[in-house]
Amino acid sequence: MSKIQVLPYDRAFECAEEETILAAALRQGLYVRYGCKHGGCGTCKSLLVDGDVEESGSTFALGPSERAEGWILACASQPSEDCVIDVSSMELTEEEFLAGDQIGSLLTEVETIQSLTPDIRSVRLRLVEPDAITFVAGQFVNVEIPGSEDVRAFSLANPPSEADRIDLIVKLLPGGRFSQLLAGTLRVGDRLRVYGPLGQLKIRLTYRRILMIAGGSGLAPLLSMLADLAHKGNTRPVTLFFGARRPEDLYCVEQIARIRDAMPVLEFIPSLSDAWPTDWSGETGLVTEVVARRLPSLEGYDAYLAGPPPMIDAAIPLLRARGVRARNIHFDAFLPTGGP
Repeated sequence: MSKIQVLPYDRAFECAEEETILAAALRQGLYVRYGCKHGGCGTCKSLLVDGDVEESGSTFALGPSERAEGWILACASQPSEDCVIDVSSMELTEEEFLAGDQIGSLLTEVETIQSLTPDIRSVRLRLVEPDAITFVAGQFVNVEIPGSEDVRAFSLANPPSEADRIDLIVKLLPGGRFSQLLAGTLRVGDRLRVYGPLGQLKIRLTYRRILMIAGGSGLAPLLSMLADLAHKGNTRPVTLFFGARRPEDLYCVEQIARIRDAMPVLEFIPSLSDAWPTDWSGETGLVTEVVARRLPSLEGYDAYLAGPPPMIDAAIPLLRARGVRARNIHFDAFLPTGGP
């Protein structure tokens, strides 16, 4: 058993052997911000002031330089001795910290399941109880696997103005539990328990131009953001790059066209990296290569990234080199979490 002291509140709690810091805090009625619970989103990033921890999960959301500075992910860290952590960066009041987990539990019903590509599905969940969800475009929810306490994290693809439902974009993963549900037993009318909203990916209100880069199922939060911007009458220039492998892997193109009709400042640039027809007039190559060709300078941009980790890994240094400040790069990495 280890003691975890939490700054700036000067409060402490006990963490059992092989228990993560986040799990221990929630178990004892305390609250620190969290999201995916598997080290992928970075929401629970905290500063380790004293003591030592062992990482127990993915650490994609924590770069080497941050790790060297002492940052940890509470959801993926098990203390090996008494520790002191500082959660000031979460901007939590002491009342919120002491109030316990306030993440909402929502009962939903499957309304539609549609194939978008050979390995990506659209799932629409109708809100049953409560009958609406309040969220910020870019956030995600945790969907409970029926018959278990396990969850999978998915971004909301619909905008906050369409609050009576939750639209998900799901990539089918070999052996993934939610993938197996979609391929087998999940049917229209089935009910699913959802928790959220979670995450802090959102459009920042600045004067800067907006750059969005998506790959795979990462288009989901960016669709929500774009539809929300259009709904609010946005006039800031927006450029969306969407990378796919083959023509059949491009999806929601008509939806993006409708958003562009409502928001003419949007420029949409799809690209294909593996194969394309002879009459393809669009961009080819990896999406980051396309960004490099099309935008030699990125000074004065806010960047929003969502997609697989290799895409994020390639995009961040490119954006930094072209003039985007580190604090103006915001991203969700879509980590494969569909194990047994």
